[in-house]
Amino acid sequence: MFDNYRVKLASDKKLKYEYCFILCLSVYIIYSICDLIFCGISALQWRVLNNGGDFIADFTNVIGYSAERDPYNHTIVYGLHEKAYPPLQYVFSYLISNTISDKQHYYDIANFTSMFNEPKITMLYIVFTCITMICIFECIRSYKNGTNCIKTLTALCITLSFPFIFIIERGNSLLAVFLFIMFYFRFYNDKNKLLRELSFISLALAAAIKLTPAILGVLLLMERRWKEAIRTIIYGVILFFVPFSFFDGGFGNIPLFIRNLGLQLDKYKYEAGCTLKGYILHYYPYFSAENFNTLSAVCSVITIIVCVLMLFAAIFTHRKCDRLLYLCLIMIILPSHSGAYCIVYIVPAIIAFLNEDKEKKLILDKYIILGGCFCFCEIGGYLGHSILNYHNGLLILVVCSVVKSVEVVSALIKRKKNIKEISLKF
Repeated sequence: MFDNYRVKLASDKKLKYEYCFILCLSVYIIYSICDLIFCGISALQWRVLNNGGDFIADFTNVIGYSAERDPYNHTIVYGLHEKAYPPLQYVFSYLISNTISDKQHYYDIANFTSMFNEPKITMLYIVFTCITMICIFECIRSYKNGTNCIKTLTALCITLSFPFIFIIERGNSLLAVFLFIMFYFRFYNDKNKLLRELSFISLALAAAIKLTPAILGVLLLMERRWKEAIRTIIYGVILFFVPFSFFDGGFGNIPLFIRNLGLQLDKYKYEAGCTLKGYILHYYPYFSAENFNTLSAVCSVITIIVCVLMLFAAIFTHRKCDRLLYLCLIMIILPSHSGAYCIVYIVPAIIAFLNEDKEKKLILDKYIILGGCFCFCEIGGYLGHSILNYHNGLLILVVCSVVKSVEVVSALIKRKKNIKEISLKF
């Protein structure tokens, strides 16, 4: 009887975290809709860059770069640093460009964002976005534990949150990449062999488009699933390198891709978005050129140290939710150019913490869930700029992760020391 009571009590307390999470996001979404409709002010939930002058620019620009099958040498619109995507994305974009009757017009005016006015392009984007969002919703819903009501509300609140709306506005390929990642998390441990194999291909697709998701393959290595890890690597190598042959110059585009990637890293240098430097510049935007370079160097070193520490902790921790948090945060903060929409990478980790039983929850876990709420909510005005924003959400998550990582490393050192002392006694 008492065991049943303890299980019920733990379940009730677990639901409190879920209810608080859902309530916070629901209030935020309702507030954003009211702000948009009744006040006529576009809240950051519905962020539109440049007054909508480059709406879905990440979608249309890449179509323009790839339309002539020479994306890595394209300089008509922006410099080479913007042509640093892996080739698979350019292949998809080239296929879409074939729906445009007069491509030369956009080259003549040196403006690809106006492709939004092409009916076929707009229809393709709408259909793609709707299908992808429905699939993401279902992946999140099925990945979440609990009743159908809790699962549905969690998925709904997350998919209507700030980072997803911003991805849609940008037309960024991260929407598809996130779907592949969620499919991987949902099925990489599934008993169905076909679904499990498709999850490995999904991870390979995500890595072939955005590179950073490749770190999630570490999960297979940690579980000593060597054959599956090797197959995933093979899928990734094929999906990354074979598409180079589709463009003019074939595999000769590989050094051009590396060149452009280096130019992009040099161009952005952790300037904005989901980086340590982005956090500092959000609150202290005034730096001289000399101090700016120093800040870049210091932030780069600190970021690398933190990521190495979290990766080390991910290898040795026994908690799955902690491991997911470390790996997801590395995907967000490590790249020098990490836009606000990259916050979506944290979704699997936050769901894992919500799924965790109350009896297994640690003190820091509640702050991690709070940080997740901050990441998904972004409002305008003083409150949004100073407190309720993804910068503070990421700071909470990173600080908690560093503390947890240090605990893992300390425990490992202590365990090795005890083993050494025991061995000396005998």
